[in-house]
Amino acid sequence: VIAAVVILLFGLLFKTLLFLRLQVTWSIKLGTFFQFSPQAIGDQPGPLLLFSLLHFAEFLFTLWTVYLLVRLITPPFRTNRATEAFAFFARPFSRLPLLAQPVVLFALHAMLALIVSRIGALSTITQITESPKQVMASPFLTGPFPAQVLKTGWLAALSFADGLSMLTRALFIFILGNLGAAILQAQGAAMICSEGADLLLGRFARARVGGMGFDFTPLIFFFVVDMMYNSICMGLFKLIHLPLFN
Repeated sequence: VIAAVVILLFGLLFKTLLFLRLQVTWSIKLGTFFQFSPQAIGDQPGPLLLFSLLHFAEFLFTLWTVYLLVRLITPPFRTNRATEAFAFFARPFSRLPLLAQPVVLFALHAMLALIVSRIGALSTITQITESPKQVMASPFLTGPFPAQVLKTGWLAALSFADGLSMLTRALFIFILGNLGAAILQAQGAAMICSEGADLLLGRFARARVGGMGFDFTPLIFFFVVDMMYNSICMGLFKLIHLPLFN
């Protein structure tokens, strides 16, 4: 365990110094509209190392969110190689009791939202140009203190909802991989992509919808979950910008 932690810290330090050398702009995107980047700090590696750690934490928490979502939609008696492998990669979170997982996970997302909203420079993504626009007065730092706490909680909910986005992206990769494997007649790759898609579909993997040899269940699931994610992001974005809380 100690060796794994040392390797992880070394990797984060190396990535931070490499990005600093290449002058790559860091960003942490929560939901579809809010993007946080480090404040202008020159060549100081300390704040960038912290943001590198937060960037990794955001990925890890989102991965655990996908694991929880998949576990909730999967029948408890179903176990196979894919579910066991996913549980292994989601350790130590996967070892927590099921009832404790949502509480712990939301607390982690809340901690992430609190930190990045306080130390990061906020930009919003416009729906028309999809380019970040710098925000001079962050809504998470304006208004009465109870309103700030409430808006930070909604930002944490956006971070939690990003698990839906990662779920759909992973499913789309498996769909394309399955299609490519069918074209190339790669049986091994087709089996891996099929098992991965079934893992993400959970109980819906057995609700086959299709015809003429085509199964449209993964695509239907993809579009439904994507619409849910976009609706959640839009609703929370409007709540955060309500004049009542700003």
